[in-house]
Amino acid sequence: MANTVGGDEMARSIEQIKAESRHLRGHVYDDLYNRDDSGVSEDSRQLMKFFGMYQQEDRDQRRAWKSAGLNPEHRFMVRVALAGGDMAAEQYLAIDALADDLGLGHFRLTSRQAVQLHGVHKGDLPELIQHLYQLGATTLAGCGDVERNVMCCPAPDGGGLVDEVRCLAQRVSHELKPQTRAYLELFVEGRKVWDVAEEEPLYGETYLPRKFKTGMAVQGDNCIDVYSQDIGLVAHPDSTGHLAAITVLVGGGLGHSHGVLRTHPVLAKPLGTVAPQDLLAVVTAILTVQRDYGNRDDRRFARMKYLVEAWGIDSFRQEVERRAGLSLEPPLPLGWQEAADHLGYHAISQNRGYLGLYIPQGRIAGTLKEVLRGIVADYRPALRITPQQNLLLLDLDRDVAFTIQDRLEAQGYLRAERLTPMRRAAMACVALPTCGLALAEAERVFLPLQQQIEEEWVKLGFRDMPLVVRMTGCPNNCVRAELAEIGFVGAAPGKYHIYLGGNRLGTRLNHKFRERVPYEELFRAIQPLLHWYAQERVADQSFGDWVESLGVDRLAARLEEVTS
Repeated sequence: MANTVGGDEMARSIEQIKAESRHLRGHVYDDLYNRDDSGVSEDSRQLMKFFGMYQQEDRDQRRAWKSAGLNPEHRFMVRVALAGGDMAAEQYLAIDALADDLGLGHFRLTSRQAVQLHGVHKGDLPELIQHLYQLGATTLAGCGDVERNVMCCPAPDGGGLVDEVRCLAQRVSHELKPQTRAYLELFVEGRKVWDVAEEEPLYGETYLPRKFKTGMAVQGDNCIDVYSQDIGLVAHPDSTGHLAAITVLVGGGLGHSHGVLRTHPVLAKPLGTVAPQDLLAVVTAILTVQRDYGNRDDRRFARMKYLVEAWGIDSFRQEVERRAGLSLEPPLPLGWQEAADHLGYHAISQNRGYLGLYIPQGRIAGTLKEVLRGIVADYRPALRITPQQNLLLLDLDRDVAFTIQDRLEAQGYLRAERLTPMRRAAMACVALPTCGLALAEAERVFLPLQQQIEEEWVKLGFRDMPLVVRMTGCPNNCVRAELAEIGFVGAAPGKYHIYLGGNRLGTRLNHKFRERVPYEELFRAIQPLLHWYAQERVADQSFGDWVESLGVDRLAARLEEVTS
């Protein structure tokens, strides 16, 4: 792909920062240990993303700081990378305690099956990393221009296809981790190293042009939104139910920039089918194609989706095959029956199974945090984070699972079976006050809007029918809002673009319906559509399918008629 002419200065500077960093070391040691203020230099801020750390500030306090002539107080968001969302009880309890001791007293499960702690002081970062390291957890590659947290279905199946896929996803995650020792030197050992005698055999001196995301799904269940990934891998069973082949999808990505028309969300496209033993060679080849040919002049066009579009899928496949040293088989047909949330109790054997707990927006705080801490301490289950920001407790006796549900319900947290499908499917990103990219609120304002839509949905007789509603504070799409049947995407303070027409299976992009709608008017913009849908839908047609059948332009004109 030819580099974009006139790329922005920030993109070039980040490339220079990486090139001169000596495998991510840069001046991080001095900024971390010898700099008196609460933050780090711009160079170190960019490099520390590779270690899973974002420098942030409380944007609620920004105006007060400025009016008082003060510099902002920086703190850090730390993202714990957990491939497939796997977490031991000891790791969970440690994260819970670290949130109290070094963070803001709460933490968040993410839509990529990781954990985020907010509000960590710069001086506390080494202590936090050392605690995690001792428990076998890492924040390395939680962010940055590398492979991010590898996703896969969180639900165990007793040694079947899903568990096989999980093992393979863990292997892919391990193989794609950066090899630099800078993370250990800086945060675990506390050493400053200048003479570096090491190589990054996969990433090279400048790593990737942009972040890179991989997810593995099992044929039939698109719980991870596989089409939103740079590399989507779909497992197919043989006649015995075990892993036989993997269809490879490439070039997905939902992020874009408001006002930059050539940026856009894209669904991943089928590249071919590969045998399990050849998967790592193919994944590595795809990643290195992006490393060598991805756009390094303009970060807005640096994701692999633009490279795939520029080359075309056939040319991209030829280069991947050349590098992998094998030929891909034609893609197998893909069919999807569900995008499961895995909530509630699911039996694996006669008396044991797993329990999926609904965690509103993935936020573990307050009473919920206290109750979950007690549950994990008492029963010591293995845990997994779901792609919907929820939590699975594994290998529980059936009676124990029901006891846990009772303990949570006694504190006001309804078991999944009592929630509407719409509530179970809803997601919002963190956004303000901590995310530096947020253009508008998301998590803090989503619940009242969600409740308004849900109440109307139930009044119309659809209580037991799914409706996928998601909200993000910016178009980076951390909760994949542009796959939702109704997506709200922050465009400016207090204003949102409305997107309509995705589907429940995560296989179709939605379309922009209205722009820059004030938060207070969002429900009024949606309410008439819900009523029209109730009157006009065909049989069991979903809301997203109804929108798609009519088109958003027609619906927008119709809404204009009744509101003008």
